[in-house]
Amino acid sequence: MAHLNDDERGQIILIAALALAVTFIGLALVVNSAIYTQNLASRGEVAGSNDALEMRAMVEANIGQGIVAANRYNYSTQSALETSVRESVRTTSTQTERQRVTSGTLVNVTLAGSPTYGTRIAQTNMSLFESGEATPSANWTVRERVTRPGDGTNATRRFVINATQLPSSGSEFVVTTNGTGGNPKWMMRIWGDVGPSGTVNVEVDTPSGTQTCAVPIEEPYAHIDVTGGTVQGEPCLALQGGSFDGRFAHGVGDEYNITYESGDQIKGNYSMVVRDSTPANTLDTAPASPFSTTAVYNATVRYRYDTSNLRYEAKIRVAPGEPDAS
Repeated sequence: MAHLNDDERGQIILIAALALAVTFIGLALVVNSAIYTQNLASRGEVAGSNDALEMRAMVEANIGQGIVAANRYNYSTQSALETSVRESVRTTSTQTERQRVTSGTLVNVTLAGSPTYGTRIAQTNMSLFESGEATPSANWTVRERVTRPGDGTNATRRFVINATQLPSSGSEFVVTTNGTGGNPKWMMRIWGDVGPSGTVNVEVDTPSGTQTCAVPIEEPYAHIDVTGGTVQGEPCLALQGGSFDGRFAHGVGDEYNITYESGDQIKGNYSMVVRDSTPANTLDTAPASPFSTTAVYNATVRYRYDTSNLRYEAKIRVAPGEPDAS
């Protein structure tokens, strides 16, 4: 049997200690890398992290614009929609990488799986907000059984109204989301005047209370971003979260119907995208108004940002115009 002297024993112990140190350093790097990847938003002090997050926001905005364009112009089939979205993702990836490559930064964006589909319901001509039947109705159900997916997201997004004629007080245009389980309601009333010295009034009733916002306007139209929570681009507290939570369909449960009342009192156009739902009225396809078409509700992209000292990877869910979880 070989015998080790004290010097040899010391060398072996030193080598083992160095090996353990290298192992611990490697584990620390793996853990830190995971922390950077998952929690970069809370680590603004990391060199380049702000750039990575700013670029992420830009990517999300650009992909969102691509989804809006696909729903507006490439709605013939789901395949056509997906092709359009994939092209938008490729364009965004190429443009962002070109912007950063001179600084030694690599950016890559890819579509993660297929988009989630829904339905776009819209009226694009300047007419009354009535149903599309042969004998139009002012009080009608726009969509039934709009279903949230169970992850807290809203299931209705980018609901925008552009009105060139508003009803007077007492004959308000009303949008209602009526929960199918126990019938809790979210209700929005709109009235006012457009043009010089005009005012847009929006009142929201939820299961927990009522809030109103009044926005002065000079334009010949009222722009109401229902799911975005703004009127004429200004915040409308009645449509936003906070101590009074008036976000669209808030508090009505995971399945709801959308109805219009007094649609003969308002004139203009509107558009919304809903997720899983059931047609309630026979709507034509575009260009008739109102109409419904297949649409992308949301898409998920993989975003990767690499520099010499930072790697950030994330999946980004893009659903333009969707309010926060309700």
